[in-house]
Amino acid sequence: MTCGLEILLALKPDQTPDAPGRRRQWQANPRASVADTLVTAIGTWLSTQFDLPAVQSPPRIELVPFEEIVALRYRGLLPHGGIGEVLDGRSAISSESDTVAVYSDSAQTIYLPQGWTGSTAAELSILVHEMVHHIQHLAGLKYECPQAREKLAYMAQDRWLNLFGGSLAQDFDLDGLSLLVKTKCFFSSSIKAAKHGRAQVRTVRR
Repeated sequence: MTCGLEILLALKPDQTPDAPGRRRQWQANPRASVADTLVTAIGTWLSTQFDLPAVQSPPRIELVPFEEIVALRYRGLLPHGGIGEVLDGRSAISSESDTVAVYSDSAQTIYLPQGWTGSTAAELSILVHEMVHHIQHLAGLKYECPQAREKLAYMAQDRWLNLFGGSLAQDFDLDGLSLLVKTKCFFSSSIKAAKHGRAQVRTVRR
């Protein structure tokens, strides 16, 4: 998949100075179609590797300050001050303490940190991860919890890294236990267990 990196190396952020508070959109060099070609190539790879639907419309990609990515993550996790629920479909490639990127269903936008260049397989894998969420959203795929939605995204990211001799463990310090925490519905499981326990109590009382 070196062709993916070759395409990526032809990309660079818009060099126009940012006005205060202005977001930077990811743009290609003089060949404006190169960025779309890269996203299309990643979408095709994901579709063939994981039997996912083809990407009918590409996501919007924005480069924003890291603080904004964290804010988007928290806004998604805690829309009303609750815990363990993601409304509006925002999901990140890491937990809120080490968020790298985030995808918003409602905006159909991938938010990457300013300074992201995609010049390495590791950086490009972040885009691969978020592209999974874009496909999941467009396909209307449903999951038991936000963590379950992350499982396929991490799997795709790790497989992409493997193509270049890397891995989530090597490039992002994510071992098996860390991935389990990020992809298992602990909160939902706890609720089910509690409900099951109450049902058993009611049965015994009868």
